[in-house]
Amino acid sequence: MLVTRPEEQAGALADALAAEGAVAIVYPTIALAPPPSWDAFDAAVADLTAYDWIVFTSPSAVRFAVGRRAELARDLAARAGAGPAAPGAPAPQRPRVAAVGAETARALGAVGIDVALVPEDQRQEGLVAALASVPAGARILFPQALGGRELLPEALSSRGVQVQVVPVSQTRPLPLAIAPPPFDVAIFASPSALKAFLAGAAAGPAALSGKVVAVIGPTTEAAARASGIAVDVIPPVPSVSALVAALVAHRRSDLTKSEG
Repeated sequence: MLVTRPEEQAGALADALAAEGAVAIVYPTIALAPPPSWDAFDAAVADLTAYDWIVFTSPSAVRFAVGRRAELARDLAARAGAGPAAPGAPAPQRPRVAAVGAETARALGAVGIDVALVPEDQRQEGLVAALASVPAGARILFPQALGGRELLPEALSSRGVQVQVVPVSQTRPLPLAIAPPPFDVAIFASPSALKAFLAGAAAGPAALSGKVVAVIGPTTEAAARASGIAVDVIPPVPSVSALVAALVAHRRSDLTKSEG
């Protein structure tokens, strides 16, 4: 099974596949790097009390944000636990934290950041719906990859919510000069990983002919279909464990059909 996630993110998926008896082939098609400038992020987190919410839509956004500002978790925790400075005085403001899904929430929890909101629909559309009660004039900080999806800031801004998008990473397609080893399943966990694979001279659409294509969620599925790629496996929720379970179920289904 071909794992196209960035090298630093491929291990968990490869290990989970190996635990089910699959042979995982790590073949990164993209690399994650810091943004060209940290100025916008640094200025934004200098005063966290200016925001009502901070929204994270990927574990990598968490990793880069905390890597840049190690005290981020400490600052949020301090505001959460602080009481009024004097009797009758208002409690210090603090932003609440929203995560797009379970994996992002786990990444936040691992560094000590409490998550107040995880939508049932684990994508930006779900966050938009879950934040429907946020009033006009509220301020949301949105650290994300440079050039990432704009659905959330556009939808919330249309309701009068002030969304400040700050880049914390950028995605770079790898040259893919070497063709992947033989595989029967290709796994894509982001639209950028899929697009890089299709654009690579050593990979490309022909490399997926006759293969099983698995994606982690609806956003990547939409990118695949827009590129003319049929999707065979998509889990009910966008997580590594759900993706592996869906692959196991698909494999069992194929074996049952062949035996029948």
